[in-house]
Formats: sequence, C-alpha cells, structure tokens
Amino acid sequence: SAMIRVTEPGIYTMPAETYHADPAADPSLSSGIGRLLLSHSPAHAWVAHPRLNPRYKAEEKDAFDLGSAAHALLLEGSDRMTVIDAEDFRTKHARELRDQARAEGRHPVLASRYKDVIAMAEIARDTIERCPDLGGLTLKDGKAEQSIFWREAGVWCRIRPDWRANDGSVKLDYKTTSASASPESWPRTMAGMGGEFQAAFYTRGCEAVGDPHHAPFVFVVQETEPPYACSLQALAPGYMELGMSKVEEAIRTWAKCLKANRWPGYPDRICYIEPPAWELTRWEERKAVIGTPYDPSKLWEKEPS
Repeated sequence: SAMIRVTEPGIYTMPAETYHADPAADPSLSSGIGRLLLSHSPAHAWVAHPRLNPRYKAEEKDAFDLGSAAHALLLEGSDRMTVIDAEDFRTKHARELRDQARAEGRHPVLASRYKDVIAMAEIARDTIERCPDLGGLTLKDGKAEQSIFWREAGVWCRIRPDWRANDGSVKLDYKTTSASASPESWPRTMAGMGGEFQAAFYTRGCEAVGDPHHAPFVFVVQETEPPYACSLQALAPGYMELGMSKVEEAIRTWAKCLKANRWPGYPDRICYIEPPAWELTRWEERKAVIGTPYDPSKLWEKEPS
C-alpha cells in the first residue's frame, strides 16, 4: 500500500507503524534520532533511520512488552495483552506464542506478570489524578499517541507524545523502570537516556503546533516491581534550557547532513584525551593512603580537635 505522506505541519492520528516508518514529506528528525546524532554520530543516525537506511529493521525486547502493556492500558485504556501461560520465554513454544502475539500487534505478558500490569496502571492513574499541580486533570481530558509534525530550519521534525491534554496545557510521558523511580535517583537514569533532549524536543514540537508556551512536559515514572511506586518529574528551567540547546544543535546538524547527503562518523583526527577530574582525585587519594602507613587501632581514636 502507498505510504501516506504528511505535507502540512499539524497534529495527526495514525497507527504507530505509520508514524515509526516516518510519513513526513522528507526524512524527518525524531527524538530518538536526534539523541543518537548527538551521543554518537550522523552515521549512526543514518543507520537507525527507516527512510535513509534501506536495510533498516526495528528491534524488539522482552523488557519493552511489560512497559508497553502498562502504557496501553493506562494511557489508551486498551488491554492489548496476550497472556502466555509459561514460567518464562526460555521454551520454544513460549517464544513462538510471544512472537505471534507481537505480530498481531499485541503485548505478550507472562501469566505471572499480568496482575503486575493491571496494578501498575491503576497506581499510575491514581498518582496522576491525585497530583495537586495538575489541577484536577484526568486522563480523560486528553488523547494518547497523537502524532505531531512540524518544520524548523528547513527540516521536518516529528514527535508522538504518550499523552497530551486537549488544551495543550500538559504532556505526559510514561516511563517504567526496574530500578528506582524516586526523584532522587531516577534523574540519573533519565540523563543516561537523554531525557532532557526528549522533554525539550517534545515541548518544542507542541509549541510549534500552537500549545501554550512552557506548558509542562511531565515524566510519569513507575517501578515494575511492587509496590509499583510512581512519581511525577519535570525539568527545571535550567535543565530545559540545556535540552533546548542540544535540540537546536541536532536540528542544525540534521539539516546540514540531509542537504549534503553526507553522514560522517567520528572525526578522522587523533583526539587527545584529558584526564577527568575524578580520575585525578582518585589517584591523589590513593597516593595519600598508600603513602601513609596506618595503624588500624588508631582508626577509632578521636580526631585531634
């Protein structure tokens, strides 16, 4: 079937497959591609882009299934789970059932984890509805999985917010983690996956189609183990500014590479590596410790005042 082509900026409704295959008039920049462009190189971005790389193939991971299942249940209100009655996916039969479910656009979930997904969606929904900063907003006041396309610096950009309020006043992005969702430790996870780039890129796309300026982009972060604790986290202005400056750099680089059709990898010069501050400190501390023979019995003596 002929691919639909998006030729006007705006908010669209389309299946995930259509969005991920990139229906923009020209190959467009997505949040994932932008992050790859900055963290790796234009060559990596080219390989990961469905419109540029003729051999492109999307990857699937078991870990995604649980998060995706909770995601669909929470944000779209649809239970697309196929419950697989097996201990794990080690047997050939269980793997066949899993692959078949995925082929049908469903989320394969082991029977033992089905209750987890139901509980997760319920707790996340409560967390959102109880949040005083969202002013009584519920998930009924918006839509999940809209596709937004806009043009900037001569290139097409696209995003697919997990959930967006009908009046554009807030965007929610649902993330599940097998580690901690606490506002103290999750920001490290977020930095590792370039969350500040995503928050800035999504904010920019929504503003481009007329959403209010500085409308919050909120991460709904939830643990995949009991008690399925859930927290709401958003970027402070300084962090959002850093994200925006990365977004601008990615858009500039994308425009340049697309125009010249050149997708360079890493620099071909010798790069000289400076010692990071922590490495210097560690070495100084080691010298200090090794250079001082110490007496274990003195460890518990009072410090000289």
